[in-house]
Amino acid sequence: MTPARRGAIGRRQLLAAAGAAIAAPLLSAPSGFAATPPHRRKVGAFDLTIISDGTLNVPLSFALPETPAAEAAALFAEHGLPASGPPPQTNVSLIRTGNEVVLIDAGSGAHFQPTAGKLAENMEAAGIDPGTITKVVFTHAHADHLWGALDDFDDERFPKASYIIAAPEWDFWTDSNTANKVPDWLKGMARGSARILKRLEGRIERRKPGESVAPGLTYINTVGHTPGHMAVLVGSERQSLMIVGDVLGNAAVSFVRPEWRLGSDHDRDIGVVTRQRVLDQLATDRIPLVGFHLAWPGYGRVERRGAAYRFVPN
Repeated sequence: MTPARRGAIGRRQLLAAAGAAIAAPLLSAPSGFAATPPHRRKVGAFDLTIISDGTLNVPLSFALPETPAAEAAALFAEHGLPASGPPPQTNVSLIRTGNEVVLIDAGSGAHFQPTAGKLAENMEAAGIDPGTITKVVFTHAHADHLWGALDDFDDERFPKASYIIAAPEWDFWTDSNTANKVPDWLKGMARGSARILKRLEGRIERRKPGESVAPGLTYINTVGHTPGHMAVLVGSERQSLMIVGDVLGNAAVSFVRPEWRLGSDHDRDIGVVTRQRVLDQLATDRIPLVGFHLAWPGYGRVERRGAAYRFVPN
């Protein structure tokens, strides 16, 4: 075995260990892989393709640490869901804007959870060549959005792409003190994300809220889930779409009880404020959205429902 090969295996083992430490027992790896066909829409002159990266296993005690399990189960039952809640989907958006082919987030790759990391297979099954991706825009640097930027051998999965991340997000995850400051569940992820960002450093640009990240695509400040979390507002020919990342996690909780504090939010109080602001904007302006963790394919609209909201897939 060559030294390079031994190094690649060592990196895979390191990342696998980091992913295993994040969120409780993982589901067993599926015995086979059945491709999920992409979901396609138009946004003005732009083509939107939503590609599945699989699902995640997130224990309810982690997702809603401050909510009694019986109260959460009652809410899920109203929506026809199991008492433990729905498994989060991972819906990756690809936007064709003429000369640009822009991927919003890169999925989790092979080292996070065995039920996720399916982006590469689903792209291949759909005939989408990773070499055609010109830009990868990150909403934030959690593993399920960032780690898929590298393949199993630590090479860039999208060899011709440049990368964009919010400046505060970059600063937080690349700070050498971050892994020592975050909760225990996040320490392995912090080290893995810092390593990958450093690996991409020569080709990654940092942008601020309100700045363009590609033609017709603008970063929108949605901090709370992470210190630099961004949504991406897409606009073409007077049509709009907001790719919200992890601001809205599932239809039962995020829309009906947006005031519930979430275990995965870096700042739970700011997360609540951001969630309510985004819901109000989407409902008022009638902007459709793609939610990374909403039920596949995550595309729909927000409607007011009394003092709360509801998600209307379409």
